[in-house]
Amino acid sequence: MINTLFPHKRYSFMSSNIFEMIPDNISSLIEENIIPIKLKKGQVLFYEGTIPSGVYVLKKGKIKKYATGLNGKEHIFYLIRENEILGHHNLLCKEVYSHSAACLTDCLLHLIPKEIFLSIIEDNQEILQGLLRSISHEFGVFISNSKIMAQHSVRERTALSILRLDEFFEEKGCFKLSRKDHSNLIGTSIESLIRVLHDFKKEQIIDVEKNTILIKDTKKLITVANFR
Repeated sequence: MINTLFPHKRYSFMSSNIFEMIPDNISSLIEENIIPIKLKKGQVLFYEGTIPSGVYVLKKGKIKKYATGLNGKEHIFYLIRENEILGHHNLLCKEVYSHSAACLTDCLLHLIPKEIFLSIIEDNQEILQGLLRSISHEFGVFISNSKIMAQHSVRERTALSILRLDEFFEEKGCFKLSRKDHSNLIGTSIESLIRVLHDFKKEQIIDVEKNTILIKDTKKLITVANFR
């Protein structure tokens, strides 16, 4: 579905698995040095302004990446799902984290210590190229999001977010996300989001039950989203 709607993946949270095709010796090195981490829904993996100690591979669950404004409100700018990597941006540029990451669901992660990760990418061009593709894709999504925030109405942004979240959660037309997280992803208030969702329900575009959204008419959603 997403490939039809977004042929250039400008809006998609989907990113490639950079560890999908690596030599056995590097795979063994990673397995020998990973540190498994289990977190519950709502727990924070790392905070903005802290120092990276390695990179994380998400083995199970969903994670949000967000920045916090002066008023304490979150802006969610990217979502991570199984087999994707996070924490590498600031590690590579030798800076503190520019954002925070927290669990949308219960999560299992593998931490690859900083020294191991840096030695791996130094000796393996395929992984380095995969990292560059991942960073480039995320940057492209960030630019597209900036345009959406500046030029699209809350109604249009909400429609587009539903299409993206449907792809991200892979539940075939149905997904669950808290109103707070959904509004922080769109860049609006919870009250404004609820009003738009109510309108969509009246127009028979979606159905809503608590925090679960069921898509009833994808074509109408595409029309409302008004993306280019």
